Amino acid sequence: MAQLQAQNSIGIQVGFLGTYTSVAEYERIGRRDYLLDSVKLNKTAGSVQAAFNMDIDLGKNLFLSTGFHYSNKGLSNVTFADSTGWPWSTSARQHYLGLSMLIGYHFHFNQSKLGLQLATGLQADFAVGTPNGGTLFSGPYYRFFMPFSRFNEVDLSWRTEAGLAYPLGPGDVMVKLSYQYGLSDVLEDAFIVARSMSVGISVGYAFKLMGKK
Repeated sequence: MAQLQAQNSIGIQVGFLGTYTSVAEYERIGRRDYLLDSVKLNKTAGSVQAAFNMDIDLGKNLFLSTGFHYSNKGLSNVTFADSTGWPWSTSARQHYLGLSMLIGYHFHFNQSKLGLQLATGLQADFAVGTPNGGTLFSGPYYRFFMPFSRFNEVDLSWRTEAGLAYPLGPGDVMVKLSYQYGLSDVLEDAFIVARSMSVGISVGYAFKLMGKK
């Protein structure tokens, strides 16, 4: 492998994000029943993700990657069947705008223009937009939906990503794979804890600002 100094660049990416939300419930004061025994959760959700990022050269093939991004995470469906067996269902999704700060390393292979990037660091997502349908649910069984539909304003996660770069024109075409491990409880309910884990793939283009070969 031949090492190459990191280059300052700005880039955009779009792609797919798949999220799984793990959910656990504590016993409620004065109650012996659990909502998780009465509802069915579809814990996986897929959405479009988009990002704008800047890579800053730190020398020795290291770089700092900062980025702003959009994603949509949560539960695809929360379903409750009443005493007649009639299913009541709602989506529980949340729009997020986020900021990430990663430390990365990259290199090129001998006799090849193809480059590999590895980076890891902290990501913070901030809830935006109007309340989802679960929060606004007004049916007689709203208590079964509300705990799974109210999202905390901040979702912290640890992000790891790997990317391939190929020079084209004034910059590089990028393909990135990412994994986000949730560090915070994403729901506001005091007796239900939920953490999100996401896997994504994106394609984009990075414009080089300056650098050395």
